[in-house]
Amino acid sequence: MAHSPLIGRRLLTAGLAGLAARPAWAASRSRYVFDQNQGRLEFTARHLGVLSSTGRFEDFSAELLIDPDRPLATAVAVTVRTAAVALAYPGAVDLLRSPEFFDVAEYPEAHFDGAATGQGSLDRFALAGNLTIRGVTRPYTMQARLLARRRDAARGVDVADFSATGSMKRSEFGMTAEATAISDTIGLSVRVSLIL
Repeated sequence: MAHSPLIGRRLLTAGLAGLAARPAWAASRSRYVFDQNQGRLEFTARHLGVLSSTGRFEDFSAELLIDPDRPLATAVAVTVRTAAVALAYPGAVDLLRSPEFFDVAEYPEAHFDGAATGQGSLDRFALAGNLTIRGVTRPYTMQARLLARRRDAARGVDVADFSATGSMKRSEFGMTAEATAISDTIGLSVRVSLIL
């Protein structure tokens, strides 16, 4: 993955603020920018307590400050375009874009800004920060893992595969519609492959 110099103004501001706040960390970390072409951002909900569905966001950008050998010095900032939601149920996309859910006309973006807590290991470490949806910001923690570090012989590069998972309550962000049909708890999952 090429290190792109182009990121959203808000993402750049957040990244620079993080660098200023933690100069000792920044000195040993590399900056990686990725989007939906290098990773997947998915969500899962239960329906009627029986079925489950998985959707995804097809337009997002993220910045990582990371040393793959020292994941406990990781910081991340993610911006998601909420209108770019995809779910394979008739009418589901329109419902999720509506004022009852993401309200994409009023809140076109969602954000997560966080950093490793300093505890854990390569196998599992926490990323704690703030999640903002529909203009509401709540503390949020994801469990991250370095899945593999491998050599891509065809491209002649080293690749690190990361994942992060967590759950949120949609009602905490003002999304209370369809409460009897759709679970309040929504699972979030991120997976990305970074060229080192």
